[in-house]
Amino acid sequence: MSLILTHIDRYGIIHGSDSNVSTRSGRQAGQGRKTFPVQHLDAGLTVAGSYSVGNKRMDSWMDGFIQSHADSGNTSLANFAEALRNELQRQMLPDEKADGSMIHIAGYVEQGGESHPEFYFVTNVHRIDPVTGEYNDIDENFGVSEDFWNRDCPKFNLLQEFQRGVGQIYINGFASGRISFLALQRNMTHFFRGIWGNPTWNFRPPHSLDENRLLIEMYIRIIGTLFEISDYSAPFIGGDPRTYAIPQPPNIATAF
Repeated sequence: MSLILTHIDRYGIIHGSDSNVSTRSGRQAGQGRKTFPVQHLDAGLTVAGSYSVGNKRMDSWMDGFIQSHADSGNTSLANFAEALRNELQRQMLPDEKADGSMIHIAGYVEQGGESHPEFYFVTNVHRIDPVTGEYNDIDENFGVSEDFWNRDCPKFNLLQEFQRGVGQIYINGFASGRISFLALQRNMTHFFRGIWGNPTWNFRPPHSLDENRLLIEMYIRIIGTLFEISDYSAPFIGGDPRTYAIPQPPNIATAF
């Protein structure tokens, strides 16, 4: 399993992940890429769960899929997400599907002369236990949904919230790591407010996409450290943090 996240705010989109890879038996299997640029669509993606498709390592398989979609000339992020769902459905072996897979896809889409973020979730994991946070109801069927522009943005008025400095985060991966990340971020936000509010110090909140990326990489490293000093059979989350940042375009939509 892994830790993957997508953070969206007024500065842009940040995709992030750890890099540790483990075997089905729960042993460490080195490191691998889980964060990928999708440059022809001004987007990126992260993967968690099975690290192979048709017995091919996910990093090389995903590079090939992204290139083939770029070569097709299709410029729709929705089409990319649906095409990825179809190929995972077609090419993954039964034991790979049984591991469960989750893919975040997010980028900027232009419509009517304005750009807006879209976030697609491709997965064959259909339920999270509300008590333990563990994933269940894993089957061979992959689904895809767009969860930002058509769901969370109008529901929570996120474009307006972004102007107040609020961000939206989507996170998946190993349950204890995922839940610990959210608790860490919540508590560190309280800590940072106290530090940034000290009038005699020159510390301040992040003012750019790159500064936000520094905080996200720090959080991922801390969760990796927890796994290094744990009793888990392997550090299921850890290694070098991987991030890919996409700046907000100048023609960003200001209303839904």
